Amino acid sequence: MRKVLFVLIAAVMVIALACSPKTAVVNNDALVDSLNAACAAVWNSGNAETAANYYAEDVIMTFQDNVTISGRDSMLIFCKGASPYIKNMKIFRGTYAIVDDLITETGLYSFDWVADDQTVYPNRGSYMMYWRKAPENKWVAIMQINHQANVVVK
Repeated sequence: MRKVLFVLIAAVMVIALACSPKTAVVNNDALVDSLNAACAAVWNSGNAETAANYYAEDVIMTFQDNVTISGRDSMLIFCKGASPYIKNMKIFRGTYAIVDDLITETGLYSFDWVADDQTVYPNRGSYMMYWRKAPENKWVAIMQINHQANVVVK
């Protein structure tokens, strides 16, 4: 009797597992790489408007020293102060996940901060980035968390 009961329970479990929805595993490296390339390009442009337009209206950006930028106006102000000095931005994809209309990603970045006197301060660090798909089927950055490994900008 125990053997029959065990087989019956196992059969029910197999049927239940077979009927449950499966999560599709899709390689979206090209999508995430294109988003990162676009991000690097807007920062390398040196144009504050171009950089700010990469982000959503309700963007949140944080840094390890508890500085938080939120919203389009604050992002534009930040971009006006930073974008002219950022050169050679490179983004190195780490891990990511895509669920419905949201992408989360971690990785590394590097760039040169070129001061007014042309002194170059190399910067590098890690980041977490979040994008959501906007109604026009375009991905927009909604949150970015930066952690610089070296902060020597003067």
